[in-house]
Amino acid sequence: MIQNIELKWLYDLIILEKYRNFTIASDIRNISQSSLSRRIQALESSLGFEVFDRETSPLQLTEKGKLFVLHARNLLDDFEFNIDRIKGDNHVRSKVTIASAHSLAGYIFPKILGNLKNYQEKIFHVEAINVNETVDSLKNGQCDFIASFYDDDLMNPQFLCHKLFSAKLYLVTAPNHLGRPKYSLEDASVPLMNYTDDSYMGKKVNKFLQEHHSDKFETNFVSSMSLLLKDMIKGGYGVGWLPDYSIQDELEKNQLLIVPLKDSVLSVDIYLYRSSARLNTASESLWNFMKAIDWTIA
Repeated sequence: MIQNIELKWLYDLIILEKYRNFTIASDIRNISQSSLSRRIQALESSLGFEVFDRETSPLQLTEKGKLFVLHARNLLDDFEFNIDRIKGDNHVRSKVTIASAHSLAGYIFPKILGNLKNYQEKIFHVEAINVNETVDSLKNGQCDFIASFYDDDLMNPQFLCHKLFSAKLYLVTAPNHLGRPKYSLEDASVPLMNYTDDSYMGKKVNKFLQEHHSDKFETNFVSSMSLLLKDMIKGGYGVGWLPDYSIQDELEKNQLLIVPLKDSVLSVDIYLYRSSARLNTASESLWNFMKAIDWTIA
């Protein structure tokens, strides 16, 4: 039976997890470093397991610590929210933290707010980062949800997932002054604006190139951000694969043109992931809501 866990220890934990440094965390908590260390040790003693691996630098959470931090953060969020409501503060808003791949954020979040009639009751903290970082953020309990691509590492009982939609990556080019494709596969060499090798889309594109037409393309620019690649392609610097949800307007206005190439349309699946642990009340409600949205790409 767990006894004598103090709320201040949980706040200590959240700050230390955020900064991974006892000196910085103790300054923020306005206590000495030794006091912070004793309080974290007292918390771990009450829990019966270590939350932090002190052998690593910077400080890292243990596997059990990752799970507990998520529970602690949600407990404190609900506690503060309900106390404010009991005090009669009807203007208090609950907090939902979401990490998203860069290319998805601009499509997903306007869709969420457009369907969520009471979104003003919540504060959405959205961080657009690369795909690998979104997965780490969820595993470390630093966010409530991530919007990302299919990931084998998250398909286990520790996490829940919901498939939002399927998308297509199209090979596109800017038009020339006559409105025709600026680049053609009949050219001797076609400049390619590509994703980084370790990114989800980069792996998709590179797999296609290895199996098909790698000799036709010369990579001249690399980025993990599809929005930056889109700007480069629209600027006429080369061709590249872009997701359909990010180029609908450009295709309709003929600012981008699809390059005809056999089997070059690549499929990707987009998921919403969360921990299987109970989230705060607002996040649980949002989870159910987002599963009901029609994510169809027009």
